[in-house]
Amino acid sequence: MMQAIRTLERAIDRLEQDVEGLAAAPVPSSDLPAGALPGIDAAAARTALRSLDSLITELKGQDVKERAGG
Repeated sequence: MMQAIRTLERAIDRLEQDVEGLAAAPVPSSDLPAGALPGIDAAAARTALRSLDSLITELKGQDVKERAGG
């Protein structure tokens, strides 16, 4: 289970980097407000990634309890 959790953590790290990179990229259209990403809600993406981080933390806690026999 810990191997799966580490894989999820790496995937989330890559997604976080992708979101940050997209947020920092120049907006291709002058019709969009500054900092807006076409087709991407960066705030929602960050919220989803934080939620995944919380889930991983919870899974780690459950795995530790299971290993301890509790």
